[in-house]
Amino acid sequence: MTKKEMNELADIIVEKIYNKQKELDKEFIKDLEKSGVPIEVHERIDDEQRLAMELNKLKVMLEAFKANEQYEEAGLCVKRIKEIQNILYKN
Repeated sequence: MTKKEMNELADIIVEKIYNKQKELDKEFIKDLEKSGVPIEVHERIDDEQRLAMELNKLKVMLEAFKANEQYEEAGLCVKRIKEIQNILYKN
């Protein structure tokens, strides 16, 4: 698997995760509306969500790089994963 193919696969996975979450969010909102609880909905992706999506993508890429013994690329993924984790879990 080439690096380009791995990136494409990771993009597909992240998109599927995002779409599934969006679908689940809509179901949740419908349930809340039925309950009569006042709600406010924001559909814009914030920085934390973007970083979480990037983190998932990098984890998929890391596994593919390791499987293909592309250790230099895997090292770059690990470095970026650590950076993102530091940002996300700093709070």
